[in-house]
Amino acid sequence: MASSYRPISASLDHYYLRRPRLAFVVILIGYVAVATLFAVTTPDWQNPDEPAHYNNIAYIATGHGLPVLREGDYNQEYLAALVSGGFPPHLSVGPLRYEAYQPPLYYVAAAPAFLLGSGELRLLRLFNVLLGAISLLLLYACMETVFPTKPLLTIGATAFAAFLPMHVAMSASVNNDGLAELLILAIMLLLLRWMKRRFYPAQASSDAPTRNPTERNTLLVLGVLVGLGMATKIYAYAVLPLVAGSVFLTIWLAPMAQLEYRLVRPLGRAFVRGLGAALWVVAPALLVVIPLWVRNVQLYGSWDFLGLQMHDRLVAGQPTTAAWIAREGVVNYIERAMDFTFRSFWGVFGWMGVFMEPRVYMLLLVFTGALLLGLLWALVRFICGRPEADMDRYQFWVLGLFGVMMLAVLASFIWYNLKFVQHQGRYFFWGLLPISTFAALAWRELMQPLQGKLTGLLALVLAASLAVADMRTDIMDRWIIVSIGLFGLLLMLQPLLLSGSVDAIVIGAPQQLQHFLGKRRLQPLLRMARVLVWAAPFLALFLLSLLIPFRYILPQLGG
Repeated sequence: MASSYRPISASLDHYYLRRPRLAFVVILIGYVAVATLFAVTTPDWQNPDEPAHYNNIAYIATGHGLPVLREGDYNQEYLAALVSGGFPPHLSVGPLRYEAYQPPLYYVAAAPAFLLGSGELRLLRLFNVLLGAISLLLLYACMETVFPTKPLLTIGATAFAAFLPMHVAMSASVNNDGLAELLILAIMLLLLRWMKRRFYPAQASSDAPTRNPTERNTLLVLGVLVGLGMATKIYAYAVLPLVAGSVFLTIWLAPMAQLEYRLVRPLGRAFVRGLGAALWVVAPALLVVIPLWVRNVQLYGSWDFLGLQMHDRLVAGQPTTAAWIAREGVVNYIERAMDFTFRSFWGVFGWMGVFMEPRVYMLLLVFTGALLLGLLWALVRFICGRPEADMDRYQFWVLGLFGVMMLAVLASFIWYNLKFVQHQGRYFFWGLLPISTFAALAWRELMQPLQGKLTGLLALVLAASLAVADMRTDIMDRWIIVSIGLFGLLLMLQPLLLSGSVDAIVIGAPQQLQHFLGKRRLQPLLRMARVLVWAAPFLALFLLSLLIPFRYILPQLGG
């Protein structure tokens, strides 16, 4: 009987999800539900910088043209009075115009929604919910392009992005991040599909990219999308070198990664072709934003083509990194940066003042640690190569691209914090595609029987150690200790759910138990249990997102 089992390495995903597109529809519906809940229950203006973004839309919609940042558009004392007072009706949000330097595309796109709803804030929030739903569709398409036979990755990444509480909150508020993320995901989808054609020679033309009309048009559209992203949010400027560099390296170095296909070209010719293809991306992107640069230079002075110098001059009173370190010290700054960034990545609401209970953050920290361990297991398998690493060359290249994108996101976060104290995890969300991918990859790795059991054992050891320490010092919430122990037990026992599907030696459980669980009538129940175990963290994030408006936001901010 055991000889009829399929090895776990054949397709781990097959044992968990068989209808991924149905799962995606369920996730999309769940996202729309929780995001709409955030949009309609969060009190007016109780999202970071929401009034300033709203005022940009209102300025355009009422026929005043594009916003211009001027002296007096930022008043720290007035802003503090609004936030601390819960935005009382007698204090207008009209003077908050400090986002007027931002690229204008989002505000232009949102102007019809403003006019349709006569300036109703919640309708504009729902406009951003719609942008978030489209972004999820693009993210899923990206994942399905790269990992068509790995639904645990495609659905896992989509679910993580859909139900990450802080991301849900930001996607249900008025800001330009929603359109920027949508455009970045559209850029990545087009880039990934172009790369896929280059990596699979049967689908790729042997002509140079600049001589192949179809491929040239793809690169032109890619460049226009990058330019539109740059016309929406400043961090999208980091996407231009990322995309141009990916195009160049794919054409120059990819032939060396395709040795099994015997498609090696002279590296000198490939180098020149790569540069030419990259220019087909860079040129249209720059043509889109150069008019904005000219306008900004005329408004704000020489070389201030992004308006950042004007912005930095105006935001006097905002905490600067240098002043903070001089007052509190480097060690305290680093501790604060790590703690607040972690918490605000998962969820700190309002104007970064509405926190969840400490136990929630502690459990999220444990889950993050488990994901990091899962990534380590995946890295070990990748280093071992095939057949242990169930990825082809194209997928490895994409994971490398995602790693570089993560470094770009981290660099942009550090760069911004060199000037101002902005330890807000939401600034990582323009890299949600690679973040979600690595989270899904790590959790998928923990579904492997051996990796899951080892990680579960470590979690049980941690829970036992904390329990012993708690008996002597009472330093930790016992509910957290119990939760860590249950999490470890879940990972330890989840291989049993594969009984009857994979080789018994892989599961490593007593033969009698596996024989009982391997009975045919139990297989539908085990399949359902496997899906529930894998989906547990995403369901938990969904339920947490449903709970947040009623348990944290409304009680702390009022309705």
